[in-house]
Amino acid sequence: MELSSRHIELLIAVDRDGSEPMRAQLERQLRDSVRSGSLRPGAELPSTRDLAQHLGISRPLVMEAYAQLAAEGYLALRQGAVPRVADTAPRLERREFPPELFTTAIYRYDFRPGIPDLSTFPSRLWLKAVDAALKTMTSSNFGYAQRFGVWPLRQALADYLGRVRGVSADPRQILVTGGFEQARGFLARALRRRGVTQLAVEEPGYASYDAWLEAGLSLIPIPVDEDGIDVAALSRSAAQAVLLTPAHQSPTGVVLSGARRLALTSWLRSHNAIAIEDDYDGEFRYDRAPVGALQGLAPDVVVYAGTASKTLAPALRLGWLVAPADLLPGLERELLLMDYGRSRIDQFALAHFIASGDYGRHLRRMRGVYRDRREALLAAISAELPEGEVSGISAGLHATVRFRRRLNEAAIRESAIKRDIGVAFMRRLYLGVAPEASTLLLSYANMPEAVLRTAFRTLVGLLDT
Repeated sequence: MELSSRHIELLIAVDRDGSEPMRAQLERQLRDSVRSGSLRPGAELPSTRDLAQHLGISRPLVMEAYAQLAAEGYLALRQGAVPRVADTAPRLERREFPPELFTTAIYRYDFRPGIPDLSTFPSRLWLKAVDAALKTMTSSNFGYAQRFGVWPLRQALADYLGRVRGVSADPRQILVTGGFEQARGFLARALRRRGVTQLAVEEPGYASYDAWLEAGLSLIPIPVDEDGIDVAALSRSAAQAVLLTPAHQSPTGVVLSGARRLALTSWLRSHNAIAIEDDYDGEFRYDRAPVGALQGLAPDVVVYAGTASKTLAPALRLGWLVAPADLLPGLERELLLMDYGRSRIDQFALAHFIASGDYGRHLRRMRGVYRDRREALLAAISAELPEGEVSGISAGLHATVRFRRRLNEAAIRESAIKRDIGVAFMRRLYLGVAPEASTLLLSYANMPEAVLRTAFRTLVGLLDT
């Protein structure tokens, strides 16, 4: 006897006046749906009773059709169970998409930068924030309004960023985005519409610049040294805008010095240029004084970008831009062309999370967690890899380890993958010619200390591969 504990809808119909018998119609439509992939292996089907009632035909007719399709291998029927499409059902040839289009490689031991500890997401507190958000939202808040960000979140961000990051912002200048990945797409288009064609970027810098290139911008790599981006080299270039990470340079970890910050703001104003400041890992610092955002020095020529991806989780897909007033209309235009904005419920929840103080308390707790893991990594490097020169550790979530020699980086990555270890080198982050010596990037964010030490010991054994 079939279970029918819930109603399962199925897009199917029969023509009583057609020349084809109704049972044959039913079999053909189900067979075609399975072969085309509309009904996937394992998909549940209505019970014979429900389908007969839906189509207005006799149940024995449906039972006969199901039995025939089961005999052909299309359906899996079992007494007392919901009918399903058979796992081995015949299917038409379909295009197979590479799995990397849908997933990002996940390793048991992951030293690659950019991934926080996902296990520490404050689920209980977030549920409390969502509950508070739903209780305060009015019926109009569930509509299409506030496409640039809900007002409570923009107010909460203006207060928080001003207090903690030194950002100068009116809530009206804040745009809520789907993280920096989305933001740089419409930022690039807005800059291009403004007439910008030459974008300076840090060297080394990001792993991908596709969004900027797709918008028609040409990239000018500017070297980074121990004081951050070389502003003198920037001033000699033809750049009209610059993309940089001044609080904790990605990937070297250096901080843009005070002198260079002043020189950079002078260059921006004298050349009518724009800086895009990605506040990369700006909230995580350990043994140095806080470094404020560049935007606080020059809010009229700096676009500030931040996200909740590292502080909470990438899955939230929430970020923000603080834009100069003259650039705001162009950015708003691009956002209007793009979509209807981020989830209002999540935005109200984040606003409550920040305003309640839970966001700040979570950050303080995570600084302690990451500090302990950083110390464990440094001790492991000292004991297991004394030849490595460590830098970039005063803030952020990863360290850089420079060697005096060139390692076989491709072979090391391949061997590491076989041991379920994710590893990255700095070489791939250069647009031009990278230094001959290898530099290893080591995140300490998403592994407890004991696991980190074990994984690092295994990694060290692969470095002479």
